Amino acid sequence: MAASTHHSPKLHLTAERGFALHESRQASFRREWHTHDCSMLLWPRTGRLRSVWEIERSERVQQAGPVAAMLVRGGAVLLPASTRHFTAAETGRQHHGELYLPPDRLRGHRHYGALRLDGAALAMLEALLAPALAPASAELLVRAIVGQVMASPVLPLPEEPASLALRLVRCFTAALEREQPLPSIDAVACSLGVSARQLQRACQLEFGASPVAVRRRVLATHARTLLAEGQPVARVSERLGFASSGHLARLLREVPPAR
Repeated sequence: MAASTHHSPKLHLTAERGFALHESRQASFRREWHTHDCSMLLWPRTGRLRSVWEIERSERVQQAGPVAAMLVRGGAVLLPASTRHFTAAETGRQHHGELYLPPDRLRGHRHYGALRLDGAALAMLEALLAPALAPASAELLVRAIVGQVMASPVLPLPEEPASLALRLVRCFTAALEREQPLPSIDAVACSLGVSARQLQRACQLEFGASPVAVRRRVLATHARTLLAEGQPVARVSERLGFASSGHLARLLREVPPAR
C-alpha cells in the first residue's frame, strides 16, 4: 500500500543557475508523500524533522521499502529524483533548508539517504542561506557543497519502517505475501505492543485515514497486483478471502489506485 503521492516539480527552478534553494521556518511543518523531478538535499537548522522515503530494489539494495531518519542539526537526507518521501516536524519550532539539484549534478553518487554532515558542509550550507549572499558566490558554494556532501559518511538506517503506521502496513503486506488472512486491527496493535487508539492516531498522522481504511488500501493494492499478473478474478477473490468476485469488484471501485 502506498499513500497518495503528489508530484512537486522543481527542476525548472534549477534551469538558470543549476540549483534552487528553499527554506522553511513553518511551525509544525508537514509535507505529505510527494516526489520531485530533481535531486534534493534537506537539512535541519533548528528542531527535529522525521523524514521517510522509499528505496527501490537494485544491485546494491536487496530489500526495498520505506526507511526513515530522525534529523537534527548535523544530519541531512539526500534523495535522487523521483523518490517518494514525506517530512514532518517533530517539534513546534523548526527551521530547515532544501537544496534542489538536477540529477546529473550527482552523477555517479552511490550514497543516497541519511547523511552525517561534517563541519565544512554545515558551514557552507549556513552561508548559502545568508540573505546578502551574491549569486556568483552562491554558485561557487553549491559546487563545493556538492563535492563535500558526496564524500559525507552515511548514517546507519533503522531496520524497522519509519513509523507505527508503516509497521502496520508491513504486518498486512507480510500476511498477503504468505497468502495468509489479513490480521485484524486489534491483532496488529497487540503484536506491535500498542493500543488500537495509538494505531488510529498514527494512521491519521501518516496517511490521513483510519487503520481500517489503510487495511482496505493494502488489500486493494495487492489485488490489483495479482490481477495485473494475469490471475483470474475468481482466483484472486478466493485467494484474498472474498465471498465472491463481486465483493472484490466493490472494493476496487471504492478504493482508487494509489497515485
